[in-house]
Amino acid sequence: MGPYWRVSGVFMRRILMVSAAAAALALANSSGFAMGGGGGGGYGMGMGDMAQPSEYSQALRLIKHQEFSDAIPHLDAALQQNPNDADVLNYEGYAHRMVGDYTASLDYYNKALAIDPDHKGVHEYLGELYLQTHQPDKAQAELALLTKMCPSGCDEKDTLTASITKYQAANPAPAPAAAAPDAATPAPAAASTPAQ
Repeated sequence: MGPYWRVSGVFMRRILMVSAAAAALALANSSGFAMGGGGGGGYGMGMGDMAQPSEYSQALRLIKHQEFSDAIPHLDAALQQNPNDADVLNYEGYAHRMVGDYTASLDYYNKALAIDPDHKGVHEYLGELYLQTHQPDKAQAELALLTKMCPSGCDEKDTLTASITKYQAANPAPAPAAAAPDAATPAPAAASTPAQ
């Protein structure tokens, strides 16, 4: 064999290696392995997770499809694995709020804030919980906190602002009642007609 075949063989091996790497990358980025975004605490889809998505990833996928009650057991399992993960607690609060369990929702949000007091997502969702439970003043307080945390703006602040605006449009403040006459104030005199 001449030098042509030696160069050609090296070249072919390189092409095969690049092709195999490209195929592996394409497979890893395919929609079959994309499990939703957000969250932290090491729950991402690593190479070892391809065959079995994490409980947290499964929960996020279910939440994305608005299957909140189905997501809760997966969030519970993720919380058992990482009990101090504010992201998991935030999504626990969100899923419970979406199924109408406002007491549990508030509890999860408070636990998340005890771990991470500056978690913008929790403040947004807590503000939305307050709107759902007709406590707009508390929602405004959460918006004030987000305003301090995001002086240049952030998605969480924008979303809660829009939610408060929508709430106010649907629930206008009652007009102040007319003041009742004071008992000490004399009633206006009735107009009398002159006697003929």
